[in-house]
Amino acid sequence: MKILVTGAQGFLGRALLAAAGDAECVATDRSAEPVGGAACLAADLTDPHQVATLVDQVRPDWVINTAAITAVDQCETDRQLARRVNVDAVGQLAAACRRLGAGLVQISTDYVFDGTAGPYAETDVPRPLSYYGESKLASEDLVLAKLERGLVVRTLWLYGYLPGARPSFVSWALQALSQGRRVPAFDDQWGNPTYIHDLAGGLLQLCRVNASGLYHLGGATFMTRYELAVEVARFFGWDPGLVDPVPTSAAGLAAARPLRSGLATSAIERLLGRQTLGFRDGLVHMAAQDSFRRDCAHLFA
Repeated sequence: MKILVTGAQGFLGRALLAAAGDAECVATDRSAEPVGGAACLAADLTDPHQVATLVDQVRPDWVINTAAITAVDQCETDRQLARRVNVDAVGQLAAACRRLGAGLVQISTDYVFDGTAGPYAETDVPRPLSYYGESKLASEDLVLAKLERGLVVRTLWLYGYLPGARPSFVSWALQALSQGRRVPAFDDQWGNPTYIHDLAGGLLQLCRVNASGLYHLGGATFMTRYELAVEVARFFGWDPGLVDPVPTSAAGLAAARPLRSGLATSAIERLLGRQTLGFRDGLVHMAAQDSFRRDCAHLFA
């Protein structure tokens, strides 16, 4: 099985390459900077010609599209850019995959919901509050409408450790707590944190079973961001009193956030025959990684 991973230099892209196993993964991103020592093809996914050339050159069985603008407030203030990357580029990938007969996995988000009644199932009706959510919902529609082998996987609150990747909220909290700094965390935003390696493994498994349609893949623990940060402090032996609960309304954010969000995962658990990881189990896995112990040893000195 050959998989083309777009956005390969990002958090999820790196995790997919690391989890490839017997799959042949080809990396592509905006630059040709190597990922984890592996070569990376440079391609601008907003350029239809480059997208078509890339897919024809690689001839993958699957494309997993992790490339996106995920900065929610940036999407709100620069809608044209968000549209080009989060929607138009997906349409171009879908067209290239349809011509070749390849499958396309589009990564989406809980931000397609309004956050009034989570956790949400795949059958619940989306109602995005932000342009980021709107753009991701539009990308879902493109993949599901245009491809027989189209697969949309919604996920949320990614955490874990990967060398060279941009820090997640958990990684940032680790750094701050280790230095005795205070950590503000929203106490009114609910979700289920997703361990990055659990997500990557699940996506590859979905490709192996030739899945299609819409699935939710999130962690097994439903909690607030404040509870998440407190659990990080307790797990690593730091003072949970350093975590300050704050309401989302106090942050002055440009885009509205879904508050009581989260994703129900029973459908994907039935398909894959396994449960997703709970938050503490994910922290156990992360802390046991050789790369984490090597690169983050200074936090515990």
